[in-house]
Amino acid sequence: MGRPTHVRYRVLAWACSLSMLTYIDRVCIKNVRSDISRDLGLSDAQFAWVFGAFGLSYALFEVPSGWLGDWFGPRAVLTRIVLWWSVFTALTGLVFPLGGEFQVGYITVSAGFLLLVLVRFLFGVGEAGSYPNMGRALRNWFPYADRGQAQGLLWSCGRWGGAVAPGLVTIAAMPFGWRGAFVTFGIVGALWAIAFGYFFRNQPAEHSAVNAAEAELIQQGNRDGESPPPASWRAMLLSPNLWFLCLMYLCSNAGWCFFITWDVEYYKQTLHLTGQSLNIASGAPLFFGGFGCILGGFVTDRLVRVLGRRWGRAAQGMAAYGVGAAFFVIALLTKEPLIAVPSLCVASFLKDFSLAVNWATCIDMGHRYSGTVGGWMNGVGNLGTFLGPLIVEYLANEGRWELALAFSATMFAIASVCWLFINPMRVIVYAPADKKRLEQEGVL
Repeated sequence: MGRPTHVRYRVLAWACSLSMLTYIDRVCIKNVRSDISRDLGLSDAQFAWVFGAFGLSYALFEVPSGWLGDWFGPRAVLTRIVLWWSVFTALTGLVFPLGGEFQVGYITVSAGFLLLVLVRFLFGVGEAGSYPNMGRALRNWFPYADRGQAQGLLWSCGRWGGAVAPGLVTIAAMPFGWRGAFVTFGIVGALWAIAFGYFFRNQPAEHSAVNAAEAELIQQGNRDGESPPPASWRAMLLSPNLWFLCLMYLCSNAGWCFFITWDVEYYKQTLHLTGQSLNIASGAPLFFGGFGCILGGFVTDRLVRVLGRRWGRAAQGMAAYGVGAAFFVIALLTKEPLIAVPSLCVASFLKDFSLAVNWATCIDMGHRYSGTVGGWMNGVGNLGTFLGPLIVEYLANEGRWELALAFSATMFAIASVCWLFINPMRVIVYAPADKKRLEQEGVL
């Protein structure tokens, strides 16, 4: 058959660029929070709901978007996702302090606040399903032995997108302020979606440049059988494996979302950083997290060969979150920037050292329906992204940032324990009779 072609790496490049774009658009709001709050007259408590609105809608629509990718292919779903979120990224910059106030329970809120919360909620609706569908695409294009590395590189680009977001939003805001930055990012996303829809293909059989050798290589460990059975929602919902995976990711996101929401205020109020030092500190944890993603993907693929499919994944996840919790504790015990910021960078690095493990486990457990399982994990997990900013704002009220860091440490510790009960070797998406047939066919 000759030497395999390398079309799968072009697919990975598309996925990595999307991952970077995702985090640029998601993270940029934290760096212009002060400007938005000033223009719209928002308090910290109100802005916590702006952060949380994205996390809530993102969580609610993860499973439907992941399911759509399994049935209609990631190409169409990802194109829709990026076009949708690009529109609402641009609309974020078009929210103005509209006149009038409304009574919500015992609280009086402005029309501008309600509109911003609505826009960010719809932004989350659009972005939901991006990573489950990217994971589904990489399952189609990469053999089992390379899944961890592919997922690691995918997530590293996301983290680096978040790391450069402070600098990019500063540059983009120079001509027209924070509003112009959001409109610019929206236009860039729309152009990306058009190009992606034109060039991307769901699987190797649809791409004319893939030769037989590459197609055979990709199929190693990716067989679905001659007649793949439908996913069993009952089997998934009754699986302790799935719920421990979801709990792990909920705690992981609840602890980690500090880095994409309130860390700038912590650096200002507790560490007294300003100017360029503040921008560097804001992006540093995500920057080092990117290296954690790459190294974690490389390590888990090799640990699987040594320890087997279960502990090659689970041991790495358990160790990463456990040690990451310890570095959050180190950060909360000091107000010295040269100790606190590196400690937080290490915590971010270790969390992301497990990220490829988390998503490779979704592919292992989800088999053909890895997009759906990824949607469950990311959906429940992002309830942590919804609750985390609200809890951190409450705990950090009047500058009590050590409580916010203690919360993140506790969440990482629980995530570590969850890995004792997660078994990536168990495929959870098929009814017992269907699973038995696939095992007899040698598919599972």
